Amino acid sequence: MPFTEPLTSSGPGPAGNGWTSQRTAWLLFGPPAFMVAVRWLLQLMDDRQSAVPALPLVPVSTTAGTLDLLWPVALALALLVASGLVVYRLGWRRVMPVMGAAWLLLWLAGSGAQVERHINRQGLVWQGMAAAAPAPQAWARARVVTAQFKPASLRSLGGTELVLQIDGLAVPHRLLMGDAGAALLKPGDMLALQLVPGRFSGLFVTRWQAAPPASPLKPIP
Repeated sequence: MPFTEPLTSSGPGPAGNGWTSQRTAWLLFGPPAFMVAVRWLLQLMDDRQSAVPALPLVPVSTTAGTLDLLWPVALALALLVASGLVVYRLGWRRVMPVMGAAWLLLWLAGSGAQVERHINRQGLVWQGMAAAAPAPQAWARARVVTAQFKPASLRSLGGTELVLQIDGLAVPHRLLMGDAGAALLKPGDMLALQLVPGRFSGLFVTRWQAAPPASPLKPIP
């Protein structure tokens, strides 16, 4: 009986394919899982505090015309077309490492933004109407422009969303409050807000009253 050698393959075997598939899976699902873990950890730290983090004031975006509404869509389409042309000219093998790096940096940037947002409001607490009134200099007058109920979602617990025109600030600001008293507010009502700046940027509400104090209010710098 003639001797025959066992057939062997010089190409990548099942182990090599398995390693490649595992690396791809880690790249696809690892960064999103890391971002979810960071968010869960930051939420756990907030829940362990004795007070709720202060409520952020968000400027209401204003549009000057149709171009301001269409430029994000046009930019997204341009990036999509440019990406398709690059893939067509260079091929998937050359583009995949760059796309993988961009995918990784995107989720890392999102995780970093969550950490920055957490540190920005660190030490600021929401004390509500029941807290003792601070010095009058800490208050700013605000007028309710709109008030509407916002249901709970994955991003927030919901509550009453107010659009406020605050003395000293050029543009209206949006404020979401879960306080039961906020549900009674209507357009035209005047409020007094105690505002504190974040560590890096932005303004946060730590107290509010349904009527401004009698003494003069200090304008927002």
